[in-house]
Amino acid sequence: MPSERVIRFTHTFLFTLVLLSSIVALGISASLVGHYNNHGYPPVHTDAYRDRIRILLVASVWTTAWGLILTFGFQFFGQSNAFGLITHLVPMAIAFILFLIGVSSLTALTDKIDCGNVSQSFTRCSIVKGLVVISWIDTIFIIFALTFLTILCFMARKRYGAHRSTLYLD
Repeated sequence: MPSERVIRFTHTFLFTLVLLSSIVALGISASLVGHYNNHGYPPVHTDAYRDRIRILLVASVWTTAWGLILTFGFQFFGQSNAFGLITHLVPMAIAFILFLIGVSSLTALTDKIDCGNVSQSFTRCSIVKGLVVISWIDTIFIIFALTFLTILCFMARKRYGAHRSTLYLD
């Protein structure tokens, strides 16, 4: 069984990465939504850009909020069932779904666009492409966190079951 120290270090490392990348995605998507609401969305696929960037804004707000709650809650109340396995799995699974929907659809929309080509470009084109990159990075970090939590769930099912176990598996 993994020790409490290993679990605490791995949790802190993974959820700090998730939190930092979510904060960056939150900043970029919020600035894009603010800019496009004031100056108008790109002339082609206006509703598509609006919807996809807003999905990523919701995903990054969700992940940032839960990342803060789970990171600091686990550090201070890690032995409590309130910060157990299911409490970690459900919000991270929702974050994964939100990010995957938003980033895959925005990637499909911007895949053929070259920001250097004046005829294809639009205002803040490179920032939209940057949002795609940081959102994929955040999605990968969330996959790593979900893998870590799933492994702990399989270890916990032998004892009390995943719904009543803390992350420490003692």
